Amino acid sequence: MLRAMVDRSTVSFWVIDENERIRYVNRAGAELTGYAVDELLGAPFSMLMPTELAGNHARWVGTYAKRGGPSGILGQVREFQLRHRDGELIDIELKAFPLDATENGRKLFGGLISDNRDRKALEAKLRARAAHDPLTGCLNRGGFFPLARRALAYAATHDQPLGLLLMDVDHFKRVNDRHGHQVGDEVLKWLVELIAGALRDEDLLGRYGGEEFVVLLPDTEAVRVAEVADRVRRAIAGHALSIGRIEVPITVSVGCATLRPDDNIDTLLSRADDKLYLAKKAGRNCVVDERGTAVPREA
Repeated sequence: MLRAMVDRSTVSFWVIDENERIRYVNRAGAELTGYAVDELLGAPFSMLMPTELAGNHARWVGTYAKRGGPSGILGQVREFQLRHRDGELIDIELKAFPLDATENGRKLFGGLISDNRDRKALEAKLRARAAHDPLTGCLNRGGFFPLARRALAYAATHDQPLGLLLMDVDHFKRVNDRHGHQVGDEVLKWLVELIAGALRDEDLLGRYGGEEFVVLLPDTEAVRVAEVADRVRRAIAGHALSIGRIEVPITVSVGCATLRPDDNIDTLLSRADDKLYLAKKAGRNCVVDERGTAVPREA
């Protein structure tokens, strides 16, 4: 009865010997890996492991079989990956333990392995949701800042230029007051599409707050930073959002900053904010570069 229950379990049961050869596996283990039970029996368990772990597994098992004692893995629930027959790496949860039994003089070890893919996929979805603005889909502050800090560290280490844009929608309160917040939300979503369309894949776009957006431009010289900023400005100024019979013209003001030797993300943002203030003071629908100079408007 116990064997029948184990064989029908949705959790996979495994027994390997001190040479890491598979001595027992139930149907769930075969289904998880894509092999037939007969193909698994007698095979080394390491054939199911990621390459970086497989090479040392036999030595680890053999060494523990000889010395015994405490283990960083045995007796604990740990997350690993198994290699499916088709080559896919499957997220699993493993609890392995020594068995008080031998076979032909060889010590045996048991393991319970559960498919962990659904939980990992859910965790990834929740992480992505936590890092992105629910309205516009671009990065929120929590998603933007860790990536920006990493990009700054990389640029400093590799002596690469880097730019940052801080942009604000001009007179956005008027849009909300005149057309309502629903139209204002549509404006923000439309803006993100236009901004993203003017950027490279490696650039980072985040919603800084309200109607403010921040863009990080890795490996970009100061002159190029201002050019990108003005391209974004012109793309927005050259269009109007149409919602039914409503046409909403939108412009943005943009402040630019480029990486200096002692910068961090806060100092970079502070300088960009100073230039954004100058852009608004210059009449809005304007870009002010790192030097504090307004970029001539072409549109």
